Amino acid sequence: MVASQTATIVSINPATKEVLGEVPVLGQSEVQAAVERSWVAYENWSMLQFHKRTRKILELRRVIERKQDEIADLVCREVGKPRVESYLSELTGPLDTCVWLSENAERMLRDQLIQLPNPMLSSKQSLVAFEPLGVVGVIAPWNYPFSIPMMTILMAVALGNTVVLKPSEKSPLVGIKIGELFEAAGFPKDVVNVVTGDRSTGEHLSNCRLSKLIFTGSVEGGMKVMAQAAPHLTPVTLELGGKDAAIVLPDAPVDWTARGIVWGAFTNAGQACASIERLYLIKGKKTDALIERIQHHTKALIVGNPADPNVDIGPVVDEIQLEKVISHVEEARALGATVLTGGNRRDDLGGFFYEPTILTGVNHKMAIMQKESFGPILPIMIVDSEDEAVELANDSEFGLTASVWGKNLARAEGIARDLNVGTVLLNDCLFSHAAPQLPWGGLKKSGFGRSHSQFGLQDLCNIKHINIDSPSGSERIWWYPYGEPRVKVAKAGIGLLHGTFPVGKTKGLFSLLGNMFRKAKK
Repeated sequence: MVASQTATIVSINPATKEVLGEVPVLGQSEVQAAVERSWVAYENWSMLQFHKRTRKILELRRVIERKQDEIADLVCREVGKPRVESYLSELTGPLDTCVWLSENAERMLRDQLIQLPNPMLSSKQSLVAFEPLGVVGVIAPWNYPFSIPMMTILMAVALGNTVVLKPSEKSPLVGIKIGELFEAAGFPKDVVNVVTGDRSTGEHLSNCRLSKLIFTGSVEGGMKVMAQAAPHLTPVTLELGGKDAAIVLPDAPVDWTARGIVWGAFTNAGQACASIERLYLIKGKKTDALIERIQHHTKALIVGNPADPNVDIGPVVDEIQLEKVISHVEEARALGATVLTGGNRRDDLGGFFYEPTILTGVNHKMAIMQKESFGPILPIMIVDSEDEAVELANDSEFGLTASVWGKNLARAEGIARDLNVGTVLLNDCLFSHAAPQLPWGGLKKSGFGRSHSQFGLQDLCNIKHINIDSPSGSERIWWYPYGEPRVKVAKAGIGLLHGTFPVGKTKGLFSLLGNMFRKAKK
């Protein structure tokens, strides 16, 4: 079904509720046409020499640097991200990715020679080649509308793939801007296509002929995308939600740790899949002091329109998200939790604002400790031991990231190894998504597959094994015809390679020599 020409999505500034613009909701035929154009572009782009592709990527880096204010301003207005975060969390990751790819990708994806130690395979040479897949579909989220899709697209196109990007319906203007930047950098037409729309547009993309589909978003959205891709056996990579835990050891420095925890809980108004959404304090002499400092630094945060460079906390993205945050806090209150600071929506600020909120007296029967809140709230539990902290941290349907805080790094690393997540950070949080060298991805309902790093690059490749042998020399002993001599050769080979030394191996060697050249059948 083709979208009506009048069907549009309205982009709204969540800080002011101002309408920023409208974009079309593209229908099936329009999405299909974009994918087909990408396949045509793939024929030439995939054949381009690696250094020529990375040259374009470095030009894109220059374009992003020149337009940094324009990009940061758009991110700030469309999703309510504070100015500092619009630069640091949205732009630095893609810029570093451009450099990392240009310096390392060709080396990491060079053909690899594989040695075959079995002497019966001595005439063979095996190599592994890393080849582009084709057209990659990217369905992007709104919370990091520039950095998440841009870093994925850069890696995909560096390998020779082409991309069709479907930005979130909550941040379509940033998605369109991404397409414009690739055009401004001189990328060939249709190497990157952008299709705007709602969930139906994403479904149309999932049903197209794609070599890979990458989705970042909610668990429910990921399940739907996976189901839509299943009839076509389109491989998917899913980066879904998180309920990320922080564990604080008794020896953690009080003020320094408090500042890190507050940032990890409230950056981007808590709307990060790697936000600290649960805090477990192992009981010690400094516990009360740490909670007091967390309160102190939280109360000092400035909430308001993120266009003001002094603002620390902007709005949540819309009324739906705001109501979810409110429901988690109010349910926890009703079940006995105490709100130490915050706990109120701020309609007086004109947008979808909620005060940064700290709660104690929480437990795992509350949604605030089990479900992804995605807002500026931090529930705190005091526990008696490291074992209890690890058990509670692992008591989650999510497994994206976690953090451990303390001076004793050996103890902290021991806890890190017991946590069932994809990333554990010691004495910091969140930052690693912006580092292209580091793998990103989770376990359980946080999804599967990896992005970034050499593993993310390989996730965007066809890993092809090529074996080379000449059509001359001795015949293969595993070919027809069979017979008793072949049975003896097989047993002798096993004895030679895997028997005990010296008796088993010696017996295998003489048996192999005695039977290798006997005819299989008379």
